[in-house]
Amino acid sequence: MKKSATVLVILLQLAAGLNCFAQVNIGSGIEQCSHRSGQHRVLRNAGSEESSNYDVKYLRFDLNIDPAQEFISGSVYTRFLVTGDLSGGLRMELSTDLTVDSVKSLGMPVDFTQSGDFALSVDIPGPPAVGTITGVEIFYHGIPISGAGFGSVGWKEHEGVPGMWTLSEPYGCRDWWPGKNDLTDKADSVDIIVHSPELYRTASNGILVRDEVNGGIRTCHWKHRYPVVPYLIAIAVTNYEVYSDFASSGGIPVEVLNYVYPEDKADIMPRTTQTVPLIEIFSDLFTPYPFINEKYGHAQFGWGGGMEHQTMSFMGRFDFEIIAHELAHQWFGDMITLNSWKDIWLNEGFATYLAGMSYEHMFDGYYWPFWKSQNISYVTSEPGGSVYVDDTTSVSRIFSGRLSYSKGALLLHMLRWVMGDEAFFGACRNYLNDARLKYGFAGTSDLIAHLEAASGKDLTEFMNDWYYGQGYPSYNIICKQIAAGDYEVEIRQTQSHASVQFFEMPVPVMFYGSGKDTTIVFDHSSNAQLYRVYPEFEIDSVKFDPEQWIISADNRATFSKKPDVSEVYPNPVVDFLRISLSESKLIGLIITDFSGREMNAVYAIQGTGISIDARELSSGMYIARITTNSGTRVVKFIRQ
Repeated sequence: MKKSATVLVILLQLAAGLNCFAQVNIGSGIEQCSHRSGQHRVLRNAGSEESSNYDVKYLRFDLNIDPAQEFISGSVYTRFLVTGDLSGGLRMELSTDLTVDSVKSLGMPVDFTQSGDFALSVDIPGPPAVGTITGVEIFYHGIPISGAGFGSVGWKEHEGVPGMWTLSEPYGCRDWWPGKNDLTDKADSVDIIVHSPELYRTASNGILVRDEVNGGIRTCHWKHRYPVVPYLIAIAVTNYEVYSDFASSGGIPVEVLNYVYPEDKADIMPRTTQTVPLIEIFSDLFTPYPFINEKYGHAQFGWGGGMEHQTMSFMGRFDFEIIAHELAHQWFGDMITLNSWKDIWLNEGFATYLAGMSYEHMFDGYYWPFWKSQNISYVTSEPGGSVYVDDTTSVSRIFSGRLSYSKGALLLHMLRWVMGDEAFFGACRNYLNDARLKYGFAGTSDLIAHLEAASGKDLTEFMNDWYYGQGYPSYNIICKQIAAGDYEVEIRQTQSHASVQFFEMPVPVMFYGSGKDTTIVFDHSSNAQLYRVYPEFEIDSVKFDPEQWIISADNRATFSKKPDVSEVYPNPVVDFLRISLSESKLIGLIITDFSGREMNAVYAIQGTGISIDARELSSGMYIARITTNSGTRVVKFIRQ
């Protein structure tokens, strides 16, 4: 989900040839899809259930919901593997705003206690031995608290018709169903059965296996047979109309199932078709759609943003970038889920970057530079802040649009720059296909291991600077003409935050002149580093990072032309002599001493001149006879 970004500038232009129904709002993937601070009443660090001593295998929801009433009742059955001592009870979570009516284990009533805001403990008879598979079913009812902001459960009318939806990330599952609210335990499969008045349909995860009406009550049964983390389980109930688009992922058809409000269907239908090329692009760049045996879909709901519920994203609007962002989560966040909220960038950084790359691959690339410049400006709007989350009790910090989304996305963009496309995309594919991680959990170290293996680079320094470190660099590029065709480049750097002393980066600089240009990448490893360049034209201007690969701000690039240009430089010479060729093509070079004896000197053509290695010449005066397609000329020089 996405964090509000007030500094983002919305661009509403449409690229040439773009379908007239598409709506391109650059930045909406972040701006419109954020959690609100204070959404959940009680927060805690991820992983607090690590000692819960059981592993969830299967969940079955059987719920009664009427969107016209802010009330829910039913049961949730949890089948689990015992992994430790349960004599102290089965630890679960459910908001005390909901009342537990009874709990059964193996069909028999068992005792339970509710305490605090959400603690639920169930007494398991025995207790069962480690390795045992057993289950509990919890019957409950009540009015779920909606919470601050948009809450875990929402109720809202559209055109006078009630609607209800859930929104659980990061900890909100407990506000509407009882279970193990653990980031690092995925149920292997889920059945979701919702009974509601006939008017309403339920949208949820997986495949709809039953939609039938009996006695005025509609029952929708969704079956999901992929591992799923609790916060990605969701339901939405209202008078939906349903239609499908179809995409191809690696040659296999994928249904894009859409549940939308009847009054908005005509407007939304052309927009959801944008999902089709996006599925194909992401499948080609990374791996086939992760839930290809089921479906992908959208369910319209009454919140302004979007949420990547597994196999069916809930959508408050259908801008191109939101569609791309939520779809991207099916790979990064759903198939492979972060194992700690400290690493939220593995979900949100990737989804933000894939949405950005959608602009690179669609609309003839028109919006790609706008996306890059806008995100760089957003990240550098403040001097500090790391991608790494050091406070997972703060929803606003976890879902920081500037840091977890934009800076996380640009961190991936810079890794792509440092590694090259082949290694970067190869590493991402290896990460997604890693049997240890696929349909499970990962941390930053898992991704970095694949990036280092594919690139052969040690990324420790890079990650210390850009992931754990705060801030960004500012560059000062100073280019001076030394002689004809000979230029000196100095690169200086300052840092916006004291946590990073220096950002080692490959720095691209573009040189212009005579209607030509060239980009040279400098290995910038220390401040005020000097370089010599020999372009094949006379420089008249310089530009830093023309393709916007580096997070930076307040950069300068200056060029100074030498008033009196020497064709021979330096003269006298100690080591290397430069001789300008202008626009001529070298045919031959002979160097003699003043007695006419020919010297054996090594030389190379660089740019519009010749570099002669004079280190093996004795001190004295020499003559260079240069033959080009323009004729022959003689140059005198002194070796000191």
